[in-house]
Amino acid sequence: MKEYLPQAEKFLGLSIPLFPTFRIIEKRASGANAHVFRAHSADNETDLACKVIPTENISGDNWRDELKKPNRLRSPGIVHCIEAAPWRDDSLGIDCFLICSEYVPGHSLKEYLSAHRRGLQVVFAERFLKFIFPILDELRKLRYSHGDLHTGNVLVEDRSDILGSDPYAFRLTDFTCSQLSSGAMTKDDYSQLALILRELLENIDYQSSSARDRFVFDQLNDLFLGRYFLDCDRTREPLARNAAALFNKLLLLDTEWTSLQASAREQLTSPFDYLSCELVRTDDLLKSLYSDRFLGLPNIEEKNNLVLTGPRGCGKSTVYRSLSLRHRCLTGDDVPDAVRYIGIYYRCEDLYFAFPRYCLPSREEGLNVPLHFLTVTLLALLLESVEMWGKRRFEEEFEQLEAHTSKVLWAALGFQLPQIPGVHSFKALSDKLRKERTRAAEKQKYMRTHSSMGEYLGPEVLVNCCSIISSSFPTLQARPVYFFIDDYSSPKVSVDLQRNLNRLLMQRSAACFFKISTESPVSFERGDSDGKNFVEGREYRLVNLFSVFIHTAIQQRQGFIDDVFDRRLQLVFDYPVKSIQSLVGDSAASSHNEVARGIRKKEYPALYGRQVLHELCSGDLHYVIDLVGRMVALNGGPASLRHESSPRIRPSVQSQAIREYCGDFLRSLSDVPNGAHMIEIITAFANVAHSYLRYKNSANEAGNPPHQASRIEPYVRLDLSNDAERIYKELLRYSVFIEDVRGKSIRGHVVQRLYLRRLLIPHFNLTFSNRDSISLENSEIELLLLAPDKFYRRMRMTAFNGPDDQLPLLEEPEA
Repeated sequence: MKEYLPQAEKFLGLSIPLFPTFRIIEKRASGANAHVFRAHSADNETDLACKVIPTENISGDNWRDELKKPNRLRSPGIVHCIEAAPWRDDSLGIDCFLICSEYVPGHSLKEYLSAHRRGLQVVFAERFLKFIFPILDELRKLRYSHGDLHTGNVLVEDRSDILGSDPYAFRLTDFTCSQLSSGAMTKDDYSQLALILRELLENIDYQSSSARDRFVFDQLNDLFLGRYFLDCDRTREPLARNAAALFNKLLLLDTEWTSLQASAREQLTSPFDYLSCELVRTDDLLKSLYSDRFLGLPNIEEKNNLVLTGPRGCGKSTVYRSLSLRHRCLTGDDVPDAVRYIGIYYRCEDLYFAFPRYCLPSREEGLNVPLHFLTVTLLALLLESVEMWGKRRFEEEFEQLEAHTSKVLWAALGFQLPQIPGVHSFKALSDKLRKERTRAAEKQKYMRTHSSMGEYLGPEVLVNCCSIISSSFPTLQARPVYFFIDDYSSPKVSVDLQRNLNRLLMQRSAACFFKISTESPVSFERGDSDGKNFVEGREYRLVNLFSVFIHTAIQQRQGFIDDVFDRRLQLVFDYPVKSIQSLVGDSAASSHNEVARGIRKKEYPALYGRQVLHELCSGDLHYVIDLVGRMVALNGGPASLRHESSPRIRPSVQSQAIREYCGDFLRSLSDVPNGAHMIEIITAFANVAHSYLRYKNSANEAGNPPHQASRIEPYVRLDLSNDAERIYKELLRYSVFIEDVRGKSIRGHVVQRLYLRRLLIPHFNLTFSNRDSISLENSEIELLLLAPDKFYRRMRMTAFNGPDDQLPLLEEPEA
């Protein structure tokens, strides 16, 4: 703690006990827990870095192991510890711990950034990542972490005096010093790396960068920062937190840039490229991939506030980005008669980096800081989009009314007018709003140290500005603003941050509507910091794309999936197949009951054809596209598709690929937090469902067909303990089970039906029938969540229709 930190001046001029020829000559840095000095030996003409930590700030007795950690690493750029020992001198009042390590001439990255604000080149960020990825990979192999990765612990070594060398090199120091010197918990390396990369990118002048550097900047910002560093779900993103794969991806950026330059209009090289919206590099390509048959599109375009949820990979980001006015302008799809609303797209990774791990402030005057940040960001995006569209489609009207509208907006915002030419323009106002973003983010960093807060915009300002803009231009008057807020999900956007921002995002107005997407229903906070709880159907409408998907007519659902595949197949030059029907064919028509009777005889169905792909999809097209790509690879690649037989992919290969892919998806859950327990829950439920299919008949249909359930139906609305509720939310967050609120139990209660993700159904030899459920009491659901093995042992007995003394020993389903 800083209160125990002695005056740094008392150490200057002292010889250090471990190496008496070295004398402390300069203080290099100070923190809350320690001082860092440079010690010089005149005898050896060399320097050491000396870190001095008061004894009161030493936590635990494992400090020596922590100091050994960097010395076990072989990656270049590690600052190794030379020696460490207590330093006590009663005559000087010194009772400290001394760590001696290599001295690195230069500055910390924190100091370097302060001296080079807005002056970095993209190559600086690239070199930093090439430096850090091998270290993170080696740490993973040794089952270590750095634990305290931040700009103060990254050194920028000055090598400008070395002929033929780069002018700087990075060095990494202070492994888990927070645990050593303050008792704090270690911090996640990738979350910390994301914050560092964010700060690097903020200090790059994007507009003055070359075309190649802008491309690399976008890749680092959209993919590395927005996806690979923050995503923990390896079921969706194999590159997430994979240092070796990310290093290789970084090395390929120049190859990708060269490939992009080779064609003015980007084409797919494979129908299975770009499985996520963030990977798509051009608006033209996104337009080509987007299907206007998207299920749920009418719900999205309604004039209501919306909370849109659905499994990852279901296309929320793609549809939101495609509906934005900016995208439509860039693709020529902005003819006024076709534009019914002004769509503004915003990704919420931006909020995470500005307000990481946000908690509501104790000072009321600081409450509006995040709200100010979001308001000025959305308003700047709105002004830039309207200006782009106005200059393209109603230029005369825009030029006549821009200055007047700007004057009214300046007054509504209450900003002091800067003394610059052209101040009454959308560009000048947008520039001011961008500066206000930076001011709010900086204020949040130092919230606890600033005595004066300043003025910040409240929740009413954005709605008021939308009304001003809409009423000022005749072309805009009948067109409301739709703010598409993408990935507004906890824990990335913390619960407290959502409660703060919901004061804006849950407002109802005819001038603008807020369309929030979140990864699951439990990722959205249904209240605000004023204590107001929002009611679905009044403040907003909740749309679960999985529910939309399973309740949509089969022909419409199949038409959407086929359209997505056909677009991709037709975008690849000279690809041997142009339709999904030709690629996988159609499977023989067997009813679910026939399939179930076959499973009872251990006659497992061949899984192939479009119908099976349609059944496997829970709306998560990302996975179905990836699955078909695996089928093509197993079949022998694109060259194997040039024969004329139908289907081009052999049914046996399709069936093998589906079963392997479903099993791999289940195993990949082990990489996510608490994944092993989730796998136990899935397995217990699926084994019970398989037992029902084998031994219990359905009461819902004549002919006594096998009971075919892949969903849970509570008898009453869920009421779980805190521990069970936490696990339940994890299952929904990763879409292992998918909640459908349209359910009605056999006791007449409106309940949340829980569907097993359909991608898992073949792995457990169930059928795709939606007819039956496994009905459970709250206590049984609690048992499933907390003790899945006990749940299986209890529930399997109900599957057998005969007397208890004839209960067979049920077998585990064959995968």
